[in-house]
Amino acid sequence: MIDFELGEALVGLRERVRRFVDSQVIPREAEVVRNVSALERVRGELQAKAKAEGLFLPTAGKELGGLGLSWREIAVVLEEAGRSLLGPQALNAAAPDEGNIHLLAHVTSAAQRKRYLVPLAKGEVRSCFAMTEPMPGAGSDPKLLRTRAERRGDGWVLDGEKWFITGFEGAAFAIVLARAPEGPTMFLVDVGTPGLELLRPIPTLDHLTPGGHCQIRFSACQVPSTAVLGEPGKASSMRSCDSCPPASPIACAGWESPSARRKSPAATQWSARRSDRRCPSTSQSRTSSLTRRLKSMPRD
Repeated sequence: MIDFELGEALVGLRERVRRFVDSQVIPREAEVVRNVSALERVRGELQAKAKAEGLFLPTAGKELGGLGLSWREIAVVLEEAGRSLLGPQALNAAAPDEGNIHLLAHVTSAAQRKRYLVPLAKGEVRSCFAMTEPMPGAGSDPKLLRTRAERRGDGWVLDGEKWFITGFEGAAFAIVLARAPEGPTMFLVDVGTPGLELLRPIPTLDHLTPGGHCQIRFSACQVPSTAVLGEPGKASSMRSCDSCPPASPIACAGWESPSARRKSPAATQWSARRSDRRCPSTSQSRTSSLTRRLKSMPRD
């Protein structure tokens, strides 16, 4: 039987995260909405405060400077952090970095760990994960990969196009999924490597993700043999292995549900006041139904 009791220590941590989000994070939202270019600065300042309060990196182990929480404990923390779009970023628990930290923690060599994982876990750099491709390329299915990786001398050459790559602008490196002769393979590619080109930032509804969502191209992009993450042809098993838990789904759940709970009182009040002078009975019927549904949701 699963024990759903949080325990005194976890309740205390939850309240600390809630106070941090309420007092430090939510007040900065308007600043970023007015000036999106301030996002990187605000993110860095909030991360510094999270470190000072002992709330930084809740999804990673203590060996990386994280809190070393279980997945049940992480879910509780992310639920509170997700009450603001800036909350997970402040704790260094936002995609794509959060998922990349988990992946790199399990499959990097010692040299890769020092160069890529440690700065990422500290919040000193950002990263991105480059898998999705324009049609007819891969979405979430690596079997459809069209980006190619060919051996050349002691290294590899990458050719292909990716799009909706979250966080690319301003990232220090990308984890790139490409098809090698052995099968789908992941590569660590420094942003700025010759042959790696930003084609365009793709317009989306989201304006609060550092680095946006970008379309990029690899044109004869040469990387050393040490850029291979894990083993050639083993990318699919590394992304789905038991050692890399489903961090991103938990982060998404911790973002959508708390955000909806935070907004439900305002939506309820608005719907109760709303009237349609052209057809008041229809308007009241719609709003009454919505009000009942919103009132049934858990409140903060």
